[in-house]
Amino acid sequence: MKLYYQAATALICIVLFSSINVSAQRRKPARKQVTPKAKNELVKPTAKNELVKNGIVFKSRGFKVAEAYLVFDDENPVPEDNKVALHQNVNMLLIIDSGWSEVNGRVYPGSKQILKLNTGVEILNSEELFAAFDETGVSPDDARYITLNAIVSDLKDKQKHVIVNFRLWDKKGTSELTGSYKLFIK
Repeated sequence: MKLYYQAATALICIVLFSSINVSAQRRKPARKQVTPKAKNELVKPTAKNELVKNGIVFKSRGFKVAEAYLVFDDENPVPEDNKVALHQNVNMLLIIDSGWSEVNGRVYPGSKQILKLNTGVEILNSEELFAAFDETGVSPDDARYITLNAIVSDLKDKQKHVIVNFRLWDKKGTSELTGSYKLFIK
């Protein structure tokens, strides 16, 4: 059975209209596993680390991330150049091997995203996206698969790109993951 947790949706109207919606969703794990980097080390895609894709870079303290990549809603991969159409939902999937602190069999994720144009103009600063689960938490199995979504619905100058900054943290522990990736409009 596929469990789906929708935490929040935010919509902002500036030069670019964006929405973010976050979920912890069960997905099939990939066939290969990646050995995580040391604490607080910046992780970048390399030939050795082929399961971190789409130019996603992140710094992890406590979380062991097996995979990080972008997919569309139909689960087809986003091209490596991160070129997407307007109004196309982009899902960043993070597969977390470990790092959550369990309390009575539940974990308590926190997440936030900030979208900026490449000029530095902030176009979206989301609220805490998992606030709906502050009381109940989620199962550790569901928290293994974190999906953060972004949609670019209007961009006047397609020469500009969008930088999606994300933060994921454990509300009951010390683990934290911060990073970013870029989206380019076709």
